[in-house]
Amino acid sequence: MKLILGTVLVAFALAEVHRIPIGHRPSLKQQYLTEGRLPEYLARKEARLAKSAKLASAGQPILDFDDMAYFNFIDLGTPRQTFMVFIDSGSSTLWVPDATCGGGGQPTCGLYCKQTSHDNCLSFCRPECCTQKANSPFQLANPCLSKRTFNSTLSSTYKSLGQSFDIVYQTGEVKGNLATDTFCLTNSTFCVTGQGFGQATTIGSDFAAQPMDGMLGLGWPSLAVNNLNPPMFNAWNQKLMDKPVFTVALQGVGPQITQGGQLTIGDYDSTNCASTIDWVPLTSQTFWQFKLDGVKSGSYSAAPNGGWQAISDTASTFIGAPQAVIDGLAKVVGARYDDLFKSYFIDCDAEAPAITLTINGKLYNITAKNYVIAAGPGLCQFAFFPLSGGGFYPSWMLGPPFIREYCGVHDLQSSRYGLAKSVQTGSH
Repeated sequence: MKLILGTVLVAFALAEVHRIPIGHRPSLKQQYLTEGRLPEYLARKEARLAKSAKLASAGQPILDFDDMAYFNFIDLGTPRQTFMVFIDSGSSTLWVPDATCGGGGQPTCGLYCKQTSHDNCLSFCRPECCTQKANSPFQLANPCLSKRTFNSTLSSTYKSLGQSFDIVYQTGEVKGNLATDTFCLTNSTFCVTGQGFGQATTIGSDFAAQPMDGMLGLGWPSLAVNNLNPPMFNAWNQKLMDKPVFTVALQGVGPQITQGGQLTIGDYDSTNCASTIDWVPLTSQTFWQFKLDGVKSGSYSAAPNGGWQAISDTASTFIGAPQAVIDGLAKVVGARYDDLFKSYFIDCDAEAPAITLTINGKLYNITAKNYVIAAGPGLCQFAFFPLSGGGFYPSWMLGPPFIREYCGVHDLQSSRYGLAKSVQTGSH
């Protein structure tokens, strides 16, 4: 199977600093929007949620699988077995499908490979899949058979933990068994031994519609299944990093598959990010969570007593915020809500004002070029969605529209999150 982006996703390492390219492809919802099938997909999803109280009440992870857009290639085992996984700083568990997932069997092409363009198919899928057509856009199949799966019998470093796991997304349930093995980032020397991960023996049917195999969580250990230490924390413990930090720099993207940015492990990213880092203390060692004091844009502003709790989340497409805030911002920037698509739309050529967040006493601008997102010919989305927070969960999720403006520096030791202006977006 060919790896996407060719040499673009070939990583390199220098001493104990590792620079890993991040890939991007439109989220499943964006894909269906472009193809005109989003209303049908959302109706089907709502019907499924109505029948399953467990899926409807899914609270962790905070972001659903069909919203995710940024990914990396990873390897597990000795010798290495390669997987394509979403990278998500809003969760902490590493999981991939197991060879026994769905009862095992011969791999199939999956819905994504049958429906995507020929070029995309050749990048993500086996060549023989790229001439086949799906009978139905939402055909139910065994999703495990469309994924790369982990075969523990082929790895000399594999150890079972004798424990089970269960993660519930609204997209579907993922459950299986826990184990340890050697974890590496593909085409790099970054390898962590004895890494805990989930071997999924069951995944929800809608996972078949995406080519990604699993998930790489970048959050804190307390958020992981059974408190498994995530790879970044294990890497620091194993002295694989110059500094106890990793930096995420994201690039501007469109409706096509692109290089999405860079993950720098063990140092700051001096190539894509400004040298000045504003450090913000974390309010919780679960998500990368901190206090957001206020928001303003044009004539609209909001700053509640005590502020809001916010997190940085790499995997998503948009920014999550309270409904009242989104309503106020949408009015100012000229966005409108479409109930059929459950999305906000905005004129692609709108001269909309910046949206300014106040964090730790400093102002951070999100410019229109990062919150007006192309979704097809002449169609653009307002990159915000309503998020119901409170209690353990944050009220804001600062996804890629914010991270494209400000690189995220994650400090594993000092319980802080750093903001550094992206050099690609100018200064604020």
